[in-house]
Amino acid sequence: MSDSPQTQLRKKIKEIEELGHELQEGLRKHRDEMPQLNRDKLDTKLAELVGCFIEARKILDMGKHGKIALSLGHPDAIARFYAFSLVNFDRVSLEDTAKNRFYGSGIYAIYYVGTEIPSYLPLAESETPIYVGKAVPGDREAEYTEQQGPALWKRLREHLKSMRYGGLNVSDFEIRYATVQSGMESAVEDFMIHLFKPIWNKEIKVCFGIGKHGDAATTRANKRSPWDTMHPGRAWADATIEDQSSRKDIEAKIITHFKKHPPIQSREQLIHALALD
Repeated sequence: MSDSPQTQLRKKIKEIEELGHELQEGLRKHRDEMPQLNRDKLDTKLAELVGCFIEARKILDMGKHGKIALSLGHPDAIARFYAFSLVNFDRVSLEDTAKNRFYGSGIYAIYYVGTEIPSYLPLAESETPIYVGKAVPGDREAEYTEQQGPALWKRLREHLKSMRYGGLNVSDFEIRYATVQSGMESAVEDFMIHLFKPIWNKEIKVCFGIGKHGDAATTRANKRSPWDTMHPGRAWADATIEDQSSRKDIEAKIITHFKKHPPIQSREQLIHALALD
């Protein structure tokens, strides 16, 4: 007599559990032997498996996993509102914006619009930024931009300085930015990083490192960031002995990233991505 469907499924779950323990043991044993690129590939596969199991739970009991359609009390909904407002602003030149001091803290998105860097071309005519960031106020309770200080302006000047040292044509970059209610910067930045997956953000683990401020002489044993490998020129980064990844590997990772997460091509797609499900 064959097993019932329920018994068969329980057996499969048991097999998966055992394989999971074997996988954990194998990773603990061999992790340090693996190049970073191989680790990243395995991490991507594991993330896909996690998504598969989440979907399986939804199938098992859809009533538990229904989405809350509207909840302005939820931080994600508020962050989405701020993000929606930001992307409706016109883009302006990053270089021109950083020329004159202005006050306020908040969020910003940097866009690549050039033609000189082949790896970045998928972004050139898209609505996907290459980097998303925030600038926090000196006074966390500030109610006016003057009280927030020139935090955004300072942050943009830091990026512009890094780009120039890295040999980038700064006229190839545009920006959207907005002063934001003090205390909301992190929530909006986090939402936008998860939405756009910008390749220069460290959370995306592709070409991160522009936000680094420099290593002390005692910490130069740290490996050079992918951003500094792609755009050498910052003196403290050039003094670092070893790359985290080769330029060839970084470029390959960028290609893979854009295949998996194609840039948002139109305003219509962007508005759809920002809409509440």
